[in-house]
Amino acid sequence: MFQLFKNRNFSDYISDTFSFFKETGKHFFTHYFIINGGFLLILSVLFYVVFKVYFEVLFSNIGSVNQDFGSMESYFNNNIGLIIGVVVVLILLILFVSLLNFAYPIIYLNLYDQNKGNSFTTSTILKEMKNNLGRLLGYFIKLFLISIPIFLVLGGIMVLLMFIIIGIPLLFIIMPAYLAWMNLSLYTYMNSKTGFLEALGKGFQLMKEKFWPIVGSNLVMVVIVQIVLTILTMIPYVIGMASIFTSDQMINNSDSEETFSFLGIVMAIIFVFSILVNYVLNNIILINNGVIYYSLRENEENNQQKSAIDSIGSNHD
Repeated sequence: MFQLFKNRNFSDYISDTFSFFKETGKHFFTHYFIINGGFLLILSVLFYVVFKVYFEVLFSNIGSVNQDFGSMESYFNNNIGLIIGVVVVLILLILFVSLLNFAYPIIYLNLYDQNKGNSFTTSTILKEMKNNLGRLLGYFIKLFLISIPIFLVLGGIMVLLMFIIIGIPLLFIIMPAYLAWMNLSLYTYMNSKTGFLEALGKGFQLMKEKFWPIVGSNLVMVVIVQIVLTILTMIPYVIGMASIFTSDQMINNSDSEETFSFLGIVMAIIFVFSILVNYVLNNIILINNGVIYYSLRENEENNQQKSAIDSIGSNHD
């Protein structure tokens, strides 16, 4: 069984994250796709249709002799109602899927702690997600409102600092720190049933306890996720581009409209695939912050020591 409550340092945060997936990854992702798979599939179809239409309209104008970009504007003007409707549905679905994806690892680890392992079912996870979805929605609405001034202030400071070079290395500190703060606050909010501002304060306090190991761990995980995402998305991109440039139409320089149409399909598939992979890989970052969260709780609560004492008492009985 993976040990959640444990004193850890920088290297432990990273190694234990991968140890978690090694020990219980099959159970974790099985239930993840059972719960989120359908919504991810619907989201993929919508993204594919939107990107395919957009690229087809774009490339049809690029591939034409006169390059009449006015027809693109005419297309969007004539279908403005449909476009707005699809965009609204897409945004709402993105928000809902994002809520599920943020909630799932947090609820999973909480159930893992309560059950002393992964002996729980999909229905148990769904029940917990249903009970917490309202609070989670309220959290992100409040977070969005409070993040606007924070981003404006931090963004302005970073832009000014980048002119004097120092802002670039600071970016690699501030962004992982902000990510850790938000994730630790969310874990606190979901597990402790505290208020929004209280959770933000507690999350910031937790982050400060081991600032550099936590920030470093988040930075490493973000880099790993981006490298994996880049590699996975480059594979279909290279295959797609190779198939285009080795096709008979491209070699003979004929039927450019069909070539650009195929290019639109390839680009749409790559976009959709990268979005899906990003959702799945985001679990690594969230679980990493969960490992950090339970480690910091262990420093305060000594759950491991209490569990050892309780087990000694039960053995004597």
